Amino acid sequence: MIYTIISVLGLLLIVPILIAYYYDYKANPKEFHFSIKTLGKGLIKGLMYVTIYIGMNKAYELIVPFNKDHGMDFNSQRKKLGIPILKANWKVSDYESGQFTTYWWKPKPYSGHFKKVLEYSIFNCKSETDYYSSKKIKGTVAWSIYDYDKKIFNYFIESPNSDGIVSQVDGWKVINDKIIEAVSIEEFHHYITE
Repeated sequence: MIYTIISVLGLLLIVPILIAYYYDYKANPKEFHFSIKTLGKGLIKGLMYVTIYIGMNKAYELIVPFNKDHGMDFNSQRKKLGIPILKANWKVSDYESGQFTTYWWKPKPYSGHFKKVLEYSIFNCKSETDYYSSKKIKGTVAWSIYDYDKKIFNYFIESPNSDGIVSQVDGWKVINDKIIEAVSIEEFHHYITE
């Protein structure tokens, strides 16, 4: 039934166009051939531009970032820099990863060092973030960020807002579910060793 409706609608659109082309051809065949050639050249140019554009986008996605070689084989460099290494059983999450980000996950259970996120700029790795959880402290996650440009670590802990701390957002008082705070390296290591 649907195919019949589509066919009838197609005929209702195509038949008038064909009739118009027939009368246009009858009126002046030379002009008709010239307009068809011009239309064909325009379509070919348009298709070439679209093909070049799509090809350049695909090449950009495949080539950029230029250095995305920070997988397992980069572990020796990580040791030198003091960055936590990737374990042999860790897997890349294709679902979360993108052109400029790679997510590595430890197999379940997610305790201790469980996730690593690599962020890339056009030429090289920009930062590497390592996430930790503790079985003893539920609902709390800690992470360290290594900045490749500045060659420094930053440490953070996210914990539940059990104290009911309120923050101001555009004049409104908001109770946050989680509290994120920057911590020292000592506090960070105390958390991940518990």
